[in-house]
Amino acid sequence: MPDWLQNNANLISAASSVAMLAVWVIYLQVFLGGYRRQVRAKIVITRAVGRTLAAHCFISNMSSQAIYLEAVIVTLEGDDYRISVRVTDFDPAEAERPSDPRRETHQGPLHSGDQTWIGTFDTLIARAADSQGVTPGDFTASGRTIAIEVMVVADYLSEDLVVGAKRRFVAEWRGDTWVVSPQTIQTEQIRSRRARRRLTRLLADDSEQDA
Repeated sequence: MPDWLQNNANLISAASSVAMLAVWVIYLQVFLGGYRRQVRAKIVITRAVGRTLAAHCFISNMSSQAIYLEAVIVTLEGDDYRISVRVTDFDPAEAERPSDPRRETHQGPLHSGDQTWIGTFDTLIARAADSQGVTPGDFTASGRTIAIEVMVVADYLSEDLVVGAKRRFVAEWRGDTWVVSPQTIQTEQIRSRRARRRLTRLLADDSEQDA
Protein backbone atom coordinates (compact mmCIF):
# COMPACT_ATOMS: atom_id res chain seq x y z
CA MET A 1 0.00 0.00 0.00
CA PRO A 2 2.73 2.56 0.85
CA ASP A 3 4.44 1.73 -2.46
CA TRP A 4 1.16 2.32 -4.34
CA LEU A 5 0.69 5.65 -2.60
CA GLN A 6 4.25 6.67 -3.41
CA ASN A 7 3.93 5.62 -7.04
CA ASN A 8 0.63 7.50 -7.47
CA ALA A 9 1.42 10.53 -5.36
CA ASN A 10 1.03 12.94 -8.26
CA LEU A 11 -2.34 11.45 -9.24
CA ILE A 12 -3.57 11.56 -5.65
CA SER A 13 -2.41 15.16 -5.30
CA ALA A 14 -4.21 16.16 -8.50
CA ALA A 15 -7.40 14.37 -7.41
CA SER A 16 -7.25 16.09 -4.03
CA SER A 17 -6.84 19.47 -5.70
CA VAL A 18 -9.82 18.80 -7.97
CA ALA A 19 -11.94 17.68 -5.01
CA MET A 20 -10.94 20.77 -3.03
CA LEU A 21 -11.76 22.99 -6.01
CA ALA A 22 -15.18 21.32 -6.32
CA VAL A 23 -15.86 21.93 -2.62
CA TRP A 24 -14.95 25.61 -2.97
CA VAL A 25 -17.11 25.99 -6.09
CA ILE A 26 -20.10 24.48 -4.27
CA TYR A 27 -19.43 26.68 -1.24
CA LEU A 28 -19.18 29.76 -3.46
CA GLN A 29 -22.48 28.91 -5.18
CA VAL A 30 -24.22 28.46 -1.82
CA PHE A 31 -22.73 31.72 -0.56
CA LEU A 32 -23.69 33.68 -3.68
CA GLY A 33 -27.19 32.17 -3.66
CA GLY A 34 -27.69 33.21 -0.05
CA TYR A 35 -26.26 36.67 -0.73
CA ARG A 36 -28.55 37.22 -3.71
CA ARG A 37 -31.56 36.16 -1.67
CA GLN A 38 -30.51 38.52 1.09
CA VAL A 39 -30.02 41.62 -1.08
CA ARG A 40 -32.80 41.22 -3.65
CA ALA A 41 -36.04 43.09 -3.21
CA LYS A 42 -39.05 41.53 -1.52
CA ILE A 43 -42.39 43.31 -1.44
CA VAL A 44 -45.39 41.89 0.41
CA ILE A 45 -49.02 42.76 -0.37
CA THR A 46 -51.52 41.77 2.32
CA ARG A 47 -55.17 41.94 3.34
CA ALA A 48 -55.65 42.92 6.97
CA VAL A 49 -58.30 43.93 9.52
CA GLY A 50 -61.14 41.75 8.31
CA ARG A 51 -62.15 39.68 5.30
CA THR A 52 -64.92 41.79 3.76
CA LEU A 53 -64.59 44.60 1.22
CA ALA A 54 -63.93 46.86 4.22
CA ALA A 55 -60.66 44.98 4.84
CA HIS A 56 -57.49 47.00 4.37
CA CYS A 57 -54.73 46.46 1.81
CA PHE A 58 -51.12 47.06 2.88
CA ILE A 59 -47.81 47.08 1.03
CA SER A 60 -44.76 46.10 3.10
CA ASN A 61 -41.07 46.34 2.21
CA MET A 62 -39.34 43.19 3.45
CA SER A 63 -36.14 43.93 1.52
CA SER A 64 -32.86 44.52 3.32
CA GLN A 65 -32.76 48.07 1.91
CA ALA A 66 -35.27 50.79 1.16
CA ILE A 67 -37.33 50.76 -2.01
CA TYR A 68 -38.82 53.73 -3.83
CA LEU A 69 -42.46 53.18 -4.73
CA GLU A 70 -43.08 54.32 -8.28
CA ALA A 71 -46.61 53.04 -8.90
CA VAL A 72 -49.43 51.00 -7.42
CA ILE A 73 -51.78 49.57 -10.03
CA VAL A 74 -55.08 47.83 -9.28
CA THR A 75 -56.77 45.66 -11.89
CA LEU A 76 -60.38 44.47 -11.62
CA GLU A 77 -61.56 41.51 -13.67
CA GLY A 78 -65.04 40.10 -14.11
CA ASP A 79 -66.91 38.06 -16.68
CA ASP A 80 -67.02 40.88 -19.21
CA TYR A 81 -64.53 43.52 -18.12
CA ARG A 82 -60.91 44.13 -17.20
CA ILE A 83 -60.00 47.54 -15.78
CA SER A 84 -56.59 48.77 -14.61
CA VAL A 85 -56.18 51.97 -12.63
CA ARG A 86 -53.32 53.62 -10.76
CA VAL A 87 -53.95 54.24 -7.08
CA THR A 88 -50.52 55.71 -6.37
CA ASP A 89 -51.97 59.10 -5.57
CA PHE A 90 -54.85 59.83 -3.23
CA ASP A 91 -58.13 60.96 -4.74
CA PRO A 92 -58.89 64.49 -3.44
CA ALA A 93 -62.53 63.40 -3.10
CA GLU A 94 -61.53 60.77 -0.52
CA ALA A 95 -59.75 63.07 1.92
CA GLU A 96 -59.05 66.69 2.60
CA ARG A 97 -56.00 67.97 0.77
CA PRO A 98 -53.11 68.07 3.28
CA SER A 99 -50.61 70.91 3.45
CA ASP A 100 -47.74 68.47 2.83
CA PRO A 101 -47.99 67.10 -0.75
CA ARG A 102 -46.10 63.96 0.31
CA ARG A 103 -49.25 62.92 2.15
CA GLU A 104 -51.19 62.89 -1.11
CA THR A 105 -49.28 60.02 -2.67
CA HIS A 106 -47.82 56.59 -1.95
CA GLN A 107 -44.94 57.41 -4.28
CA GLY A 108 -41.71 57.76 -2.36
CA PRO A 109 -39.26 55.78 -0.24
CA LEU A 110 -40.40 52.85 1.87
CA HIS A 111 -37.73 51.78 4.33
CA SER A 112 -36.90 48.20 5.18
CA GLY A 113 -39.60 46.75 7.42
CA ASP A 114 -42.01 49.62 6.79
CA GLN A 115 -45.49 49.38 5.28
CA THR A 116 -47.96 51.72 3.63
CA TRP A 117 -51.74 51.58 3.44
CA ILE A 118 -53.33 51.91 -0.01
CA GLY A 119 -56.98 51.77 1.07
CA THR A 120 -59.74 49.28 1.68
CA PHE A 121 -60.86 46.90 -1.04
CA ASP A 122 -64.13 48.74 -1.50
CA THR A 123 -62.25 52.02 -2.03
CA LEU A 124 -60.01 50.29 -4.58
CA ILE A 125 -63.14 49.15 -6.43
CA ALA A 126 -64.52 52.68 -6.17
CA ARG A 127 -61.32 54.10 -7.69
CA ALA A 128 -61.65 51.68 -10.63
CA ALA A 129 -65.33 52.56 -11.03
CA ASP A 130 -64.56 56.27 -10.98
CA SER A 131 -61.96 55.82 -13.74
CA GLN A 132 -64.74 54.40 -15.94
CA GLY A 133 -67.34 56.98 -14.98
CA VAL A 134 -69.58 54.41 -13.28
CA THR A 135 -70.59 53.64 -9.70
CA PRO A 136 -69.06 50.85 -7.57
CA GLY A 137 -72.48 49.22 -7.55
CA ASP A 138 -72.05 48.44 -11.24
CA PHE A 139 -69.42 45.89 -10.17
CA THR A 140 -70.99 44.60 -6.97
CA ALA A 141 -74.74 44.67 -7.65
CA SER A 142 -74.77 41.40 -9.60
CA GLY A 143 -73.03 39.48 -6.83
CA ARG A 144 -70.67 37.95 -9.36
CA THR A 145 -67.08 37.20 -8.36
CA ILE A 146 -64.59 40.05 -8.76
CA ALA A 147 -60.86 39.41 -9.18
CA ILE A 148 -58.72 42.20 -7.68
CA GLU A 149 -55.02 42.28 -8.56
CA VAL A 150 -52.69 44.68 -6.78
CA MET A 151 -49.33 45.32 -8.46
CA VAL A 152 -46.44 47.38 -7.10
CA VAL A 153 -43.59 48.88 -9.16
CA ALA A 154 -40.54 50.21 -7.33
CA ASP A 155 -36.88 51.17 -7.66
CA TYR A 156 -34.28 49.25 -5.65
CA LEU A 157 -30.69 50.28 -5.02
CA SER A 158 -29.01 47.01 -6.05
CA GLU A 159 -31.04 46.56 -9.26
CA ASP A 160 -30.58 48.29 -12.61
CA LEU A 161 -34.22 47.68 -13.56
CA VAL A 162 -37.37 48.44 -11.60
CA VAL A 163 -38.64 45.67 -9.34
CA GLY A 164 -42.21 44.60 -8.84
CA ALA A 165 -44.65 42.38 -7.01
CA LYS A 166 -48.29 41.46 -7.40
CA ARG A 167 -50.99 39.56 -5.58
CA ARG A 168 -54.41 38.53 -6.71
CA PHE A 169 -57.47 38.56 -4.48
CA VAL A 170 -61.00 37.34 -5.14
CA ALA A 171 -64.14 39.01 -3.81
CA GLU A 172 -67.06 36.57 -3.58
CA TRP A 173 -70.63 37.08 -2.38
CA ARG A 174 -71.21 34.61 0.45
CA GLY A 175 -74.54 34.58 2.18
CA ASP A 176 -75.15 38.22 2.95
CA THR A 177 -71.70 39.79 2.53
CA TRP A 178 -68.66 40.06 0.30
CA VAL A 179 -65.63 38.02 1.33
CA VAL A 180 -62.15 38.89 0.05
CA SER A 181 -59.62 36.06 -0.12
CA PRO A 182 -56.06 35.96 -1.51
CA GLN A 183 -55.61 33.49 -4.36
CA THR A 184 -52.01 32.74 -3.39
CA ILE A 185 -50.37 32.17 -0.02
CA GLN A 186 -47.57 34.61 -0.79
CA THR A 187 -47.04 37.71 -2.90
CA GLU A 188 -45.61 36.93 -6.34
CA GLN A 189 -42.29 38.70 -6.84
CA ILE A 190 -41.71 39.92 -10.41
CA ARG A 191 -38.08 38.91 -10.91
CA SER A 192 -37.51 38.01 -14.57
CA ARG A 193 -35.72 40.67 -16.59
CA ARG A 194 -38.30 40.45 -19.37
CA ALA A 195 -41.18 41.16 -16.98
CA ARG A 196 -39.26 43.98 -15.31
CA ARG A 197 -38.53 45.56 -18.70
CA ARG A 198 -42.27 45.55 -19.33
CA LEU A 199 -42.76 47.38 -16.04
CA THR A 200 -40.14 49.93 -17.08
CA ARG A 201 -41.94 50.49 -20.39
CA LEU A 202 -45.22 50.84 -18.50
CA LEU A 203 -43.77 53.63 -16.38
CA ALA A 204 -42.24 55.29 -19.45
CA ASP A 205 -45.57 55.19 -21.32
CA ASP A 206 -47.39 56.76 -18.39
CA SER A 207 -44.71 59.46 -18.10
CA GLU A 208 -45.20 60.36 -21.76
CA GLN A 209 -48.97 60.61 -21.23
CA ASP A 210 -48.45 62.91 -18.25
CA ALA A 211 -46.05 65.14 -20.21
